[in-house]
Amino acid sequence: MSTGHVEYASLNGTHIFKLIGEVRAQSCISLDKLLNRIEQQENVVGAIVDLTETTFIDSTVLGILAKLGLKLKQVHHIQAVMLSTNPDITTLANSMGLGQVFVILNYCKEPQMCTHELCEEEITHNAMLKTVLDAHKTLMQLNENNQNMFEPLVKQLQKEQDTLDQVSPKQNA
Repeated sequence: MSTGHVEYASLNGTHIFKLIGEVRAQSCISLDKLLNRIEQQENVVGAIVDLTETTFIDSTVLGILAKLGLKLKQVHHIQAVMLSTNPDITTLANSMGLGQVFVILNYCKEPQMCTHELCEEEITHNAMLKTVLDAHKTLMQLNENNQNMFEPLVKQLQKEQDTLDQVSPKQNA
């Protein structure tokens, strides 16, 4: 009997498969059926297979994942992403050729091991104004709702920046 399971989520055409524990063939019958349904969908834009909590994976599961990767590549022209924290699982996946149909990322579980804290920049009023203004201009480009919501703020910030540019043009260059 398997002591693992598969979890699934989908959002706006991106499908996420999380394999937890010892995942064996009996855990994958519903996954195989799900893959057949996903293959028929038109709005598939991405897929992530999360193996970060996988402790064991058998060849049947690897074959079903290979099927997922191949179908996404052939039908939807997408290369799925596979996340792994276990070097043995990563090596096994690569040795089975899954690296041909997935981008396999060695993902760190411990955030402090994967990331580095960004050093704080010297925060001046001008730098903060520019950052806030640019960020909101970018949000406005995304959709009309944002355009309407942030237009008054951006106009006010732009006025302030224009005033600062007139007062000290050399400092802002």
